[in-house]
Amino acid sequence: MSSYLLENLGMLEGMLRGRRLSLFLDFDGTLAPIVARPELARLSYEMKELLRGLVSVYPVTVITGRSLSDIKERVAVEGVVYAANHGMEIWADGFTMVYDLGREVKGELKVLLRSLREITERYGGTLVENKGATISVHYRLLDPGKMDEFLSEIMKVVQPSVEKGLARITRGKKVVEVRPPVEWNKGRAVEWLLQRSPFVSTWPVYVGDDETDRDGFRAVKGRGTSVFVGGSEEEADFHLEDQDEVRVFLGWLKELRT
Repeated sequence: MSSYLLENLGMLEGMLRGRRLSLFLDFDGTLAPIVARPELARLSYEMKELLRGLVSVYPVTVITGRSLSDIKERVAVEGVVYAANHGMEIWADGFTMVYDLGREVKGELKVLLRSLREITERYGGTLVENKGATISVHYRLLDPGKMDEFLSEIMKVVQPSVEKGLARITRGKKVVEVRPPVEWNKGRAVEWLLQRSPFVSTWPVYVGDDETDRDGFRAVKGRGTSVFVGGSEEEADFHLEDQDEVRVFLGWLKELRT
């Protein structure tokens, strides 16, 4: 079980001493608070300035389920590496990577997108987000009394594609993710980046708050440090309670090497 990080900074400093660090930071729920609709998410001025300071000290990746164009616009800090769409789109000043889904999977996702939009048009408080390589169905504002009915309709539409091996489903905080059936996730993206400059031979520090971040925690296990945001977490080394504590921790990391 994870330890509360802010009470164990001395122990962590000892673990990190003499190591060259890299940072992998989730966006929603980690760098920015969870909001009712994804387009409302904003990086605070203070957090943006902190990111600028961190980039001058460490290699920094913002790793997210958002699309590449979306996250680049929301972060907009020079020098940050972006791993978008759960790591299927990676962008840095010196290299890029886009995971090839194949024509059949792309076609299936396009059909699913139309069907999912038809469902959300009948339910207030829901939203389909087309992210190219993935589709997110948000229902944070949905009437709780309609939630089971709504999710049942979503699953009924997506399940045939899952059974054909052309899609898979993951769940997050009031969101259903329809993703391609590929063995690629945030953890695989971390492993891929750790083989490339300037991440080679670094000790990765991964901070995230969602189900999809557990892949990242597993990727750095034994060769890095994982931090879960939102309370104790079995798969993480440490935990923080909220974004305010993330800001405190990142400020501490910046001072650790300045």
